[in-house]
Amino acid sequence: MVPTAVVLSPENYAEVLAELLETSEAESDGALRIEHQLALPVSVQSEDTDIIVVKELVPNPCPICHHPLKFLRELIERFENEETNLIRCPLGHRYSGMMKIYHLNIFQQSENPETTQKVTECPTCGGKNIQYLGPAEMFCLDCDWDSGMVAQYKV
Repeated sequence: MVPTAVVLSPENYAEVLAELLETSEAESDGALRIEHQLALPVSVQSEDTDIIVVKELVPNPCPICHHPLKFLRELIERFENEETNLIRCPLGHRYSGMMKIYHLNIFQQSENPETTQKVTECPTCGGKNIQYLGPAEMFCLDCDWDSGMVAQYKV
């Protein structure tokens, strides 16, 4: 999974920008500073806001040689720009695949923050590489387990 963009509402954009400008003395273009700080493109919209767009190519690893995909940002960009639905693995195999697109709420608050337990071990593979995207949004870097995030598929 690779985060590819941030979409903010005008109110939250102004709040993030004000917080960023408080911590630095130099004045420059606010939009560029936020994008530089987040290392992602940032857009401001009035609808469907305060989300991080995360994309994933499936299947990963390659079903032919079982090597994991490398350079995911470049592969996702190529997959989006080409008319085919073929993914190319590090060893050159081409196979049919699809891209999952997740819209994760940035400012979502948990109803019971004190009851939310931190997961340190993957319930599927037992790995210790759990990545948090929010208070209750997490996934395992070692396998395909996630905490029930909803995916939107590219047709």
